[in-house]
Amino acid sequence: MSTSLRVIGYVRVSTSKQDIGPEVQIADLTAEAARRGWELDIRREDAASAKSLKGRPVLAAALADLKAGSADVLAVSKLDRLSRSVADFARILEDADHQRWHVICLDLGVDTTTITGRAMAQVTATFAEMERRRIGERTRAAMATLPPETRDRMRNGGRPSVIDPATVALVRTLREGGATLQGICDRLTAEGVPTATGGKWWPATVKKLIVSAIS
Repeated sequence: MSTSLRVIGYVRVSTSKQDIGPEVQIADLTAEAARRGWELDIRREDAASAKSLKGRPVLAAALADLKAGSADVLAVSKLDRLSRSVADFARILEDADHQRWHVICLDLGVDTTTITGRAMAQVTATFAEMERRRIGERTRAAMATLPPETRDRMRNGGRPSVIDPATVALVRTLREGGATLQGICDRLTAEGVPTATGGKWWPATVKKLIVSAIS
């Protein structure tokens, strides 16, 4: 590959005093550009969060230019200037591969213009996949500790319960007739009466309907 790469040097300036300043980032990128003969175009984003890629118009414009072929490389001095999410970084690497541009992250040694740098990128993507799987496992474990009716509600987007008044009346009548909470659940399920969330009938749900009807 030609040494005269068109490189977008992305510099992010945050309000955190612990983050490295723009002067240091620019100096790192400029020194690397001089060493490698890059055509460097510095793009500066002020006070943008690194937690995700959303709400960062300068970065969005840079990515659009790379996709359009107006530049060859996106370079940052440190990974956290681009994103603190390894998963987001892995998605950028994937886009770069599909759209035929490159990523250089000076502090990690990621440089997809080289064989070694591409290997580092693959390692990063592997850890991102591990991170996603761990998050999924933690989420499933947390869901398993919740009451079943709460899980149903969360799977439905947390929308408030809205039950047909006729169903509420039926539940109250069955309860006054001596039916147990589980018995009412079984009756409603057998008759195909829908819940508010489309999930299963649970005794706790039936109890809430009875209490709300009384109040």
